[in-house]
Formats: sequence, structure tokens, C-alpha cells
Amino acid sequence: MSFPYPDRPGPRRHDPLIPGFRPWEPEPDPPRRDPLPPSRILAFETDRLVEMRVVMAHGHLDGERAAELCSRLMTLDALGEGRPITLHLRLESAGLEAAFSVLDTMDVLTCPVHALVVGRLGGAALLVLAGARRREITPNAMIRMVEPAERFDGTAAEMALFEEQHRRQVEVFYDRLARLTGRPAEEIRDDARRGRVLGAEQARAYGFVHDITGTAPPGLA
Repeated sequence: MSFPYPDRPGPRRHDPLIPGFRPWEPEPDPPRRDPLPPSRILAFETDRLVEMRVVMAHGHLDGERAAELCSRLMTLDALGEGRPITLHLRLESAGLEAAFSVLDTMDVLTCPVHALVVGRLGGAALLVLAGARRREITPNAMIRMVEPAERFDGTAAEMALFEEQHRRQVEVFYDRLARLTGRPAEEIRDDARRGRVLGAEQARAYGFVHDITGTAPPGLA
């Protein structure tokens, strides 16, 4: 003789449908909005930066990026009516010619350019910092002094011409940094050849920046 399992459910009962009554059905999920594609997000961020008159310069500055940076600076200069442009700098390296092209562009702008170092800045990219009228650095950013170096290919005669041109550009590089910091060019050259790294406080003391952003003024800390 067998006994039914006490927890086993009994047979399912099917009640007859009542006229006008619909059995419960789960509500459909609301339609989901597709996220904005990356291109539209980038366009929105770019528009906001234009409104704020902020230009970002990150990574390695080569000829192509220098051309884009110069184009943005010139566009904001034409639309700015004298309002300053804020340039966020995190350039770990740069081609010497690319850096000079940005510097020359900044020198002819009618709007003042304010630079903010937000990461590591070094090498020839220091010329971009030198072109700014007002210069600041974040507390955890740093400046690495390195003598610019370039690679050349070609015949022996072409190599000699390239080396001579590069030597003249390096001299101008140190002269511009000397004007920026108020220090002798030879001192800057020695520090660059040693690869000296400056923290925020050291960069201010050296003369690269005017102030450290995000810190309280003296006497209020």
C-alpha cells in the first residue's frame, strides 16, 4: 500500500474562464532608450569644452596633434572677444618642431592663454607651457626636464643639415625657457641633461608656474 508524499502538490485545477475576465499577464517592460553612440558623446563634450573655452592637450604631441591644437586655439581666439583660453597640459613628450608650431601660434593669438599642468609635462612640451601668459600646476602634477632629441634619416649631407637645424632649435628652446623661468640657460641645460624632475612646489620655485591650483593662499591653510 502506497501513501501520497505529504509535500507533493496536487493536480493543477483549471477554472473555466469567466466572460469579460482576462487572466493576469505580466506587464511588458518599458522600451529601453539606446545609449548615445560614442561619436555623439564626444561631440557633446567637445561643445561643452568650447563653451568653457578649455582645450585639452594630452599624450604625445606630434605634428598631427599640434595642427589640431593650433586649429582649436585659433578658433577660440576668433570667437573669444578677448576672453582667456584655458589649456590643460599632460604632455609627457613632444616633437621639437611640433612644440615650436604650437608656441608660435600662441604668440600671435589676441586672447590670453592660461595653462594648467594636470599630469606629467616634459621635454619639448615645455615650450607649450612657455607660451602661456598665466601658468598653474595641480598638486600632484610634475615637470620633467629633458633635452629634446630627434631622429633623422637620409644621406650624410642631409643628416648634417638636420643636425645643424636641430642644434639651433635646441638653443632657442633653452633661451625660451630661460626667459620663462628667469634662470640662466646653462643651468637649465644642465638640469635637462640630468633629467631633473620637479614636483609642484619645485616647479613653482624654479619659475615654470606662477601658482599651485587647489591649495589655500599663504596664511589661510
